[in-house]
Amino acid sequence: MCKVKIDPRVRLLLTVSLSTLAVLFNTITSQGLLLTATASLSLAFGSASPRFLSGARRLLGFFVLLAVLQSVFNPAGDALIVIKGMTLLSTGGLALGACFLCRMSVIILSAGIIAAAGSRAMVQGLVALKLPFELAFMTTCAISFLPMIRTDMRDSLVALELRGVALSKLPKAKRLKVYGYLLIPVIEGIIIKAKELSCAMEMRAFRAYKKRTSYTEISLSARDYAIIALTIVAFTGSLVLYFR
Repeated sequence: MCKVKIDPRVRLLLTVSLSTLAVLFNTITSQGLLLTATASLSLAFGSASPRFLSGARRLLGFFVLLAVLQSVFNPAGDALIVIKGMTLLSTGGLALGACFLCRMSVIILSAGIIAAAGSRAMVQGLVALKLPFELAFMTTCAISFLPMIRTDMRDSLVALELRGVALSKLPKAKRLKVYGYLLIPVIEGIIIKAKELSCAMEMRAFRAYKKRTSYTEISLSARDYAIIALTIVAFTGSLVLYFR
């Protein structure tokens, strides 16, 4: 839940700035400082929903695995683990892995900052940025369909297991074939839901008029302008200090 109310456009600026710095920085010191700043902003402006954080925790193990693999295949610095003359783990490799892990953590936390605003507020923010309402609405609808695909696929797998089919014991070829059979009805269900949404929008006279009004209006406050100015200064100063 949002602790500090800020304009969704400010959240978008924060997310873009933090993600850009996460991609550009390549040292463990800069990545660590950026991760600390991102975590502080996430606590100040509200984190994402519990569902989002739950999904992020599942991805954390995958990111840790990638970080370890990156440290193994990029030996540098002092060797820590050597087997038959081959360096499997080194200080430089661990630093690269730690940078990668910090980078992905910053991206996840920055995405949480913008996700905490809610889909309706983000639509209004994108419209305020002169993005056509139809495009902004389509973007939020497409994002909302992603959890539906995961939920439908999970329900199909549970139904299959309740019928006595143990997917873990099937050969990989048959397992992929089963996933293909399950994916077709899931996609068909999503298409049906999309058609139903389209019909509901047409029945409510969507795009009946060229100019559209909204019950929810957003405006930049003095706090928002101050955060925008601080973000621009901090972003520019970070780039200057890093690349000087």
